Amino acid sequence: MLRCGQKTIIFLINNGGYTIEVEIHDGPYNVIKNRNYTGLVDAIHNGEGKCWTAKVFCEEDLVEAIETATGPKKDSLCFIEVIVHKDDTSKELLEWGSRVSAANSRPPNPQ
Repeated sequence: MLRCGQKTIIFLINNGGYTIEVEIHDGPYNVIKNRNYTGLVDAIHNGEGKCWTAKVFCEEDLVEAIETATGPKKDSLCFIEVIVHKDDTSKELLEWGSRVSAANSRPPNPQ
């Protein structure tokens, strides 16, 4: 994307884990090391091409990052990592995870 001069805005929503997967089937494999995704993009960028990254923690930071990405950095590939709480999800999505878990725990249907 950098090599081709893409002028895209990428949002990565980082909740530090697998909230829905934990709801479906909890286990130690759902405990993951949180990555520094903006740092990864900066490392890949390595000063070549036009790239701008931001890590945001609140709505005000997000608004500012979007304004920057669509304003002064509009000629760059923009990567915005949005940090949200691990349990920041809808009640409906958690209920869906519980239903999938229940369906996965019953014996297979012989055909």
